[in-house]
Amino acid sequence: MSQIQFYNIKNGEEVHTPALIVHGNINTNANSVQVHHSQLPPLTFPVNNHGFKCIISLTPGENLLWFTGNDNSTAQLTIQYVPLLQNPPIHLCLLLAKDSPLKYDAPAVQIRKEGGNGLDLAIKKLRTGARIMQAFTNEQMVRNGVGQRTFRFVEEFTKDTLLKDDELRNTVKIHILKSEKTTVELRDINIAQQNPNAKDAGGLFGIAMKELERYGAPFNDNYNTSQAAVMFMDSHWDKKLKLITAHAALGGGTNKIKLAIFGSHGLYSWPTCFQDIVPYFLDDTRASTSEVANDCNQCGTHWECLAITLGAFMHEIGHLLGCPHQENGVMLRDYMTLNRSFLTKEAYSLRTNSYGAQSPIYPKLECTWHRLDILRFLYHPSFALPQDFYDPQLLRPGQLDHWKYQKATLFPMGNQTASIKSESGIYCIEIICGEFGKAHLEYLPKQHGGVGPQKEILVTLDQLRSMIPPAQVPEFGNKFNIKVHSINAATAEFTNFPEIINVKPISMKEYGFGNNVLGVKSTLLGNANRGSPTGLVPIKVEQCYIVRVYHGAALDGIRFYAKDTSEAPQIPPRTYAGKVSSIFKGAKDVMTSGPSVLFGKETANYSDLRLESNEYITGFNVRAGAWIDAIQVITSKGRLSEMFGSKSGGSLGTLTPPPNKKVLAIYGNVSSWVDAVGIVFEA
Repeated sequence: MSQIQFYNIKNGEEVHTPALIVHGNINTNANSVQVHHSQLPPLTFPVNNHGFKCIISLTPGENLLWFTGNDNSTAQLTIQYVPLLQNPPIHLCLLLAKDSPLKYDAPAVQIRKEGGNGLDLAIKKLRTGARIMQAFTNEQMVRNGVGQRTFRFVEEFTKDTLLKDDELRNTVKIHILKSEKTTVELRDINIAQQNPNAKDAGGLFGIAMKELERYGAPFNDNYNTSQAAVMFMDSHWDKKLKLITAHAALGGGTNKIKLAIFGSHGLYSWPTCFQDIVPYFLDDTRASTSEVANDCNQCGTHWECLAITLGAFMHEIGHLLGCPHQENGVMLRDYMTLNRSFLTKEAYSLRTNSYGAQSPIYPKLECTWHRLDILRFLYHPSFALPQDFYDPQLLRPGQLDHWKYQKATLFPMGNQTASIKSESGIYCIEIICGEFGKAHLEYLPKQHGGVGPQKEILVTLDQLRSMIPPAQVPEFGNKFNIKVHSINAATAEFTNFPEIINVKPISMKEYGFGNNVLGVKSTLLGNANRGSPTGLVPIKVEQCYIVRVYHGAALDGIRFYAKDTSEAPQIPPRTYAGKVSSIFKGAKDVMTSGPSVLFGKETANYSDLRLESNEYITGFNVRAGAWIDAIQVITSKGRLSEMFGSKSGGSLGTLTPPPNKKVLAIYGNVSSWVDAVGIVFEA
């Protein structure tokens, strides 16, 4: 048996991260281990209670590594590093005021230790922080059984500061954004996020977004979505106001730019290179609050400031990548123990007044990405592996803005059962109690041990309710939400699932259908909280021969023309938003005749779809966000109309009944245009 064992990596394994955490054990009395790389400077790491954790830098291709204990115990490890240059990257940026002093907040003791606190040092620290995030995330993906995966930062070939040798090699590129704003403007307390009286606490997000667009490529690309993580260089601790200015912790963005922002107030505690990572995570120097911020009163020592500020920046990058807050992990505030992922012994914590975890620090005591974050990452283009492109259960369009598949649709089926459908495949259903996901169903690809994403899933109220933790059932058992995640599609959220699933069938007699015809409402697409309800607008699909869609940059309305027959559906008069939706008999022009019904509003701009003989409407594809951007008609002959309205607006959803069921009516909300739309189908 070898004197040195590796726990989380196999000899010859292929990885896709430039920075890798290696866990292991030495069965000797060694108290340190040195990692020798055939092309890079050696790195030394402590051994505690026979355990070690090393964060090592890799070069593209084959990496020959020798691990040597200080008692001459040795082991060899070969790792293949294959960069994934096709994956959408994150651009790491430093935003400077136009009159920036080019200094970040730092205590005198750290300035003496590091020789300054200027722009060059800030760039070095950001590069190292980027590698820490990549290594941490890769290790979390491995532990969750979904392979060696992490996001990548944009790199450039230049002098590399990550290993203290300044050799020319690929390293993290730091974009310098020179703002139009002055230092005083950026430090305005009215845009300081932590100021409870701020007039615009999110103002720095808009400033960062504008500066990215002004910077130019790649952030001004109208066709592809870019991802950026921006740090404000000129963040400042105002000790009189006890406020960090020019700082906000926010993540999100638009269809054009996904963005995370953070301040530099804790940058002084970040390591400048790989050699500094372990010593800096062990640095229990007290923070000087006369010089630097003690953010949230949890950064009392330098190492705690490092863990919290770097972890919080990674938290905002999590938002950039689509993650909401979770009940634990990085997307809560568990990054306060980020240090444990890189150490086998913890330094003194002023926050807890203890030495915390005992050595060696086991994985169960480390900070994590939540399992739901892992699932999102698995299907995110930034985490794709080459083999994913050959797996139909991991559809990979390759770019963020190609995520245009239909999000899931839910149809109540009676008996407290619902059908949830998505053509691209559902990979996760979350049960949301209050703010957090408390339970979930997952459908992993078969290559990762799952049954594969599902195009249709039948769920029952009892099934989902039984998954809620018992302590949460009294409060949320009858009012939980669900989120449905589909491959390459927007997340579908269904509010108050118990109410949706308990919907009662509607008698369609008053709408001109037979005495025994019952209808069931689908959920609404769009914004159900805007506009006024239309009531049901009936459609006898077998009699409809022209669909007229009124549209501009959004959907205004739809008129359904029926063949002239006494069996045309009748619609009770309803008034909403000052308009009347009623039966129009004999509405004629050169193209149309016969009765018609109107959903929404009639405008001067419209497009017509004429149905063929024996062809009828079977559903609709809808682009929706805060309102209905566009609609597409689906017919029984497999025809699709064009997408009427804003073809790139909102996210794509579908309104099609379950198999062998027909559309009976359309309903929704209308204000200046159509805000929400749903269908009624046969029970």
